[in-house]
Amino acid sequence: MKRKKLFVASLLAVLIVVFTACAFVACNKTIDLHLLDENIVDDMYDNYYEIFTYSYKDTDGDGIGDLNGVKEKLDYIRDMGYTAIWLMPIHPALSYHGYDVRNYKEISPLLGTMADFDALLASAHEKGIKIILDLVVNHTSSDHNWFTSCMDAYISGDAESKYREYYNVVNTAGGTKPAGYEYYRSTTYAYEARFTGTMPDLNLDSELVRAEISDIIGFWLDKGVDGFRLDACTSYYTGRNETSAEFVKWIKQEAVKHNPNAYIVGEVWEGAGSIRGFYNNSAGDSFFWFPASTGGTSFIANVVNADLPKPSDTYWNNMIEMQTAAGDHIAAPFLCNHDTGRIAGAMFRMEDRVKFAYGLVSMMTGNLFTYYGDEIGMIGSLNDPDKRIGMLWDSKQTDITDPPPGSGTQEYIFDGVKEQQASANSILNYYKQCNNVRNAFPAIMRGTPERIACDDMKILIMKKQWQGQSVTIVINFAREDKTVSVQGALKKGICVEGAVKQNGDSLSMPKYSIAILA
Repeated sequence: MKRKKLFVASLLAVLIVVFTACAFVACNKTIDLHLLDENIVDDMYDNYYEIFTYSYKDTDGDGIGDLNGVKEKLDYIRDMGYTAIWLMPIHPALSYHGYDVRNYKEISPLLGTMADFDALLASAHEKGIKIILDLVVNHTSSDHNWFTSCMDAYISGDAESKYREYYNVVNTAGGTKPAGYEYYRSTTYAYEARFTGTMPDLNLDSELVRAEISDIIGFWLDKGVDGFRLDACTSYYTGRNETSAEFVKWIKQEAVKHNPNAYIVGEVWEGAGSIRGFYNNSAGDSFFWFPASTGGTSFIANVVNADLPKPSDTYWNNMIEMQTAAGDHIAAPFLCNHDTGRIAGAMFRMEDRVKFAYGLVSMMTGNLFTYYGDEIGMIGSLNDPDKRIGMLWDSKQTDITDPPPGSGTQEYIFDGVKEQQASANSILNYYKQCNNVRNAFPAIMRGTPERIACDDMKILIMKKQWQGQSVTIVINFAREDKTVSVQGALKKGICVEGAVKQNGDSLSMPKYSIAILA
């Protein structure tokens, strides 16, 4: 374990940390998180922060975010308790979003240079922040040299061109194109393109294509990148999840040749059964748990918004399902990402619910992923560009990027970073507190949860243990104060006042509050 002491302070033998929609409280005063030691473990567990560079921070005045902007904000990111960053595609692309790559070994000139990336990576590592990149290898851009060379070979009749096997192309003269295929210029040839015509699917059975992908993986890992987020895993072999999972396994095998600790997290935008299948049939370290997110059934939103009779059961059962699916791998809970509606919208724009949703997901075992801007309650509609609007650094919008092409609504209902940093009870400071508590108590993100009996179904009490550390987590899902018996978890002489009060072996907890007893 790498124990990083951020501040000179001592902890009581038993610490009670409580976070509510208002603040953390403990021992007669609002807790100053400077009192907590940060215990960063040298493994693959981290708090991840997803960044769309295009909309994050502009440093050259062109209205578009850049890699230097990410570098400029590394201290902010680390101060927020994030120990790793996932960068959405940063390569040259046909579109603004970057998921149609033109060249996998270059940096989009909109975002900076390779020197800028190298400087960002070095600075991030100096600050203890890992960086993973989006690896988009289900498809390329339609103006990638591989694709244009492939189609030129078919049209010219060049049977010797190696690029003929880079994509799945069929002769459709006199017939019709198969489902999932697009015509190329005329009706003579069609190519597989499961997303759009500008994103032709690679032929992943080709050893030549796999050699190219292996080279790309090595290129970035040899630079020092810490791993990859795999885009569209279920589309590698459409309708054949087991084969797609085997391809993930191959990617992991190629990655560890360059870095034994390379972290691989995959996008499987399906239900629990399919995600479980990818865990069972691949060597991927993590797969995003969509049932927790706004892109899935969102059991988190359900337990916060629906006033269920037994919310503790709903939360517990879904959490255990996620943990069981991951098995010996690392679960990857999250609330939303660049493709889904933002969590503030799912919480009906109610600040206390936005906070509580993050509190719930942060208490889950695994790697927690946060989409940029969620820490200040940004809003995003069903229009993809509106989900990727500029980060609000201050409420005056004096330091904001231009909206992405196609964005129709740029709505900010809560204050910007600057104002929320100055407010102890802001969404931002709640997120920061959750992240720092996860860092202070490694058992929260690594321990196997054990449920402790409680007659009140609006209350969940669970214990997590990891390498000798034990934490007890008490959650009040109710919309009113609750008195919770925690016999044996409290020691004589430890008192809690303010938002949460202790009376013997009981805690009086406000609505939407979470107590951590360590």
